Amino acid sequence: MQISMWVPYDEKQLRRTLRFILGPQLKFIRIMSGVLIVFGLALVALEPLRLFAYVVLVTGLLFVVANAPIAVAWSMHATSNVIKDGSHMTLDTEWLTETYPLAELRFRWAGLDRVIETPEVWYIMFGKLQAITIPKGLMTEEQRAEFAAFVKGVATRR
Repeated sequence: MQISMWVPYDEKQLRRTLRFILGPQLKFIRIMSGVLIVFGLALVALEPLRLFAYVVLVTGLLFVVANAPIAVAWSMHATSNVIKDGSHMTLDTEWLTETYPLAELRFRWAGLDRVIETPEVWYIMFGKLQAITIPKGLMTEEQRAEFAAFVKGVATRR
């Protein structure tokens, strides 16, 4: 397999990737926020004039609603400007290589943890927080089929 393509910077795709990566970590916060909401409702029911009960309730609601967008926004802000020039991605039988004008990432397929396929992309996971996004729309049908068969073979060997 030898697939090579230019991957332009796509802010929307980067946001989707960050939501994907942060999802498991934010799940715990959502659960704890739900606990805060239930606790706040119980406090309001027991003592409706107590300010603390409303603070707990509003805090729980804010964490449920605002935590994911804030985490993605902070992650976007922390992302290096190096990636905003786009990259050249090369996929072969041994390496996944992503070359930016000022940096290069190389991963051996032997270090692959898992592959998550969506209708638009493959998320190639090297660890829990390192995801490389491979967009399907930049490949031909033949390349998609070849890559899908390749990653299926790599994933079953692990």
